[in-house]
Amino acid sequence: MTSFPSCFFAAAVLVTTAAAHSHIDYVTVNGLVYPGYIPKLGANNSVQTAGWAQTALDDGFVPPSNYTSPDIICHKDGSPPRAHIPVSPGDKIHMQWNGWPASHQGPILSYLAPCDSTNTKDADGCASVDKTKLEFTKIDDSAPVFLNDSGGPPGFWSTNTLIASNNSWLIGLPTTLSPGAYVLRHELIALHYANRTDGAQNYPQCVNLWVTAAGAKQRAAARPLRKRGTVANGLNRREKGHLATEMYHADDPGIKIDIYKPMTTYQIPGPTLASDAKPVPVASQSNMLPRAAGTPVLVSGTTAVPFPKATDNL
Repeated sequence: MTSFPSCFFAAAVLVTTAAAHSHIDYVTVNGLVYPGYIPKLGANNSVQTAGWAQTALDDGFVPPSNYTSPDIICHKDGSPPRAHIPVSPGDKIHMQWNGWPASHQGPILSYLAPCDSTNTKDADGCASVDKTKLEFTKIDDSAPVFLNDSGGPPGFWSTNTLIASNNSWLIGLPTTLSPGAYVLRHELIALHYANRTDGAQNYPQCVNLWVTAAGAKQRAAARPLRKRGTVANGLNRREKGHLATEMYHADDPGIKIDIYKPMTTYQIPGPTLASDAKPVPVASQSNMLPRAAGTPVLVSGTTAVPFPKATDNL
């Protein structure tokens, strides 16, 4: 483990100012921090980032008119990195956004998709995965998304909790995960213009994960065979995974909505939460301060090795 630059610590603990758009600056797991992909840096991003590359240089969004486009999977022109963040079943993953405006109320959603023989040709984890074949299972829906309307519309939402936690969100991994490579898809949906045609704003962010140990329900069993239409690698295999291009529709009640009218409930968009999901409750959300730099891994078959530092100069 390398020591963490003091300048990064200083930047990490500062409360970032809210911007009109946003991205994931970094990811923290058990106090170890991993850099995210910053679109404006382009090719100057570290090759050790496990965040998916994308070309939304304005940190912008994907509108409902693009829900069937590959851009909704892992943002505009999303492409996977070679690096993966090592995690264990049941870990809490801290996603640090670079800012989020209070006016952009809406749900916070997280999904997992395994990278295996059905969607990748090379034995490199998620590094060469075909994103159009990723089948996602929802592991967090930030319920209850709409917390109260006591002060009048638009009320208090889970995104307000994210802002109060220094623009960050904790994701709980299922305890049943099997070893292997996964894509974590984390997303905010801003509804401040959702009363207009094509007005909702989706901000999907993807990160490669490498689960290093079997979950509690998987330790006594061999890794299950993968069947299309089911969730592999430790989530409940009786539950169907979903292509990201089929998860949302422009006329969904949670997408086409006027949050400036009095409300009592909110219908969360997308598929239902997996039965094995272990989301961190809204009341338990908190900022996770990084202690040191984490070392991502390169995946080869069923094993992974620390990402070599020398490749950062390639």
